[in-house]
Amino acid sequence: MTGNNSSLMNRTFTPLSVAMLQLYVLSMLFFTASSILTIIFPLQAEKSGISEGEIGFIMGITMFVCMILRPWAGQMIAKYSVKVMMKWLLVGHAVTLTLYVLFGIDSIYVVRLLQGVVLAFFSMSMQLGISDMLKNEDRGQGMAMYTLSTVMPSLYGPVVAILLWQQLNGNYLIGCIILLAIMPLLLLIGAPLPQQQKKLVSFSFRELVSAVKQSTSNKGLVIASMTIILGSTIIGAISTFLPLYMLKFNLGNIAVYLFIQALVVVGSRFILRKQIPSDGHWHPYFIVLVLLSSTIGTTMLAFGEQLGNFIYLSAIFNGLASAMLYPTIMTYISFAIPEKKKHILLGVFLATYDLGFSFGSLAMGIVVQLSSYAMMFIVCSFVALIAIGAVMLKRNIR
Repeated sequence: MTGNNSSLMNRTFTPLSVAMLQLYVLSMLFFTASSILTIIFPLQAEKSGISEGEIGFIMGITMFVCMILRPWAGQMIAKYSVKVMMKWLLVGHAVTLTLYVLFGIDSIYVVRLLQGVVLAFFSMSMQLGISDMLKNEDRGQGMAMYTLSTVMPSLYGPVVAILLWQQLNGNYLIGCIILLAIMPLLLLIGAPLPQQQKKLVSFSFRELVSAVKQSTSNKGLVIASMTIILGSTIIGAISTFLPLYMLKFNLGNIAVYLFIQALVVVGSRFILRKQIPSDGHWHPYFIVLVLLSSTIGTTMLAFGEQLGNFIYLSAIFNGLASAMLYPTIMTYISFAIPEKKKHILLGVFLATYDLGFSFGSLAMGIVVQLSSYAMMFIVCSFVALIAIGAVMLKRNIR
């Protein structure tokens, strides 16, 4: 271990220290590009005549690739260090955005695939780095602040995307994407990410399967994984199809809706960050409240045409659910997995969110194509109720 590594390991970081804030800003810039393109891609695809089912596949493929790569991302990060992997993945991020700038919508499949690769390594690097840099009692706040930084772009990203789309000014979009490709690389300079390499973290596919099998004996991990899969299915469906739904039926202003939802996510993650359980125990009633918020939000969206301007209320409920579900469950998982299998299992269980998000885009796209947007949101409400039932049935786990 080098002198710089030793210095970093000996430093004390808090969730709101200057060093951690630098990492949160880096994350915010990274996810700004995704926030803008997540709105632009479905709109461009629909304009090109692509069906809802195919749009769901296109938007879901990123998280599916991310899901597959997460476990091995953890291994690579442990082998080469968080700092080294972050440098190369941000270069990959810049290359991916450059492809979109050069080839536009024709590159959408390649771009979405590469976004999945980059995202797998970025999120693993950040979360492993935060886990190593903060004390156990601060980990919940750190995870909440990191996830807060990842959703901050949703405050302005959708608004920027809709303005660019409605004005049809491609030059501004290209300039914005180029800027977002360069800025994270510049901010990485001097970032206090761990540089130490860890030994004996290599694993084979057989060892991965064995570790997963052993973890299934932990009922808490099983129910947490099931909950995050079901919850992220809803989040994936809303992220992909809400803009198309509101624009198609002229339901209020999509930019205003997404701003309200993002404001709730950002505000609640900051204000309620200390309420996120960080004691390593399963808190079923807290999670049920989060899932109930999701149920109310999607049910209101299903009746959006009848609600009129009251549809904006659903943004509050969906925002609360999105804000609390991921950091709560992932903080629990970070405690529940065995420390010696951390770099294997953390990637596996983080991948459960990707699986749900990907499935939500894909499956709900088929539901829309075969029935309607209203039916899709009703199905989302039933998914949340199933998750509530599962949590309550296993509420006594530790």
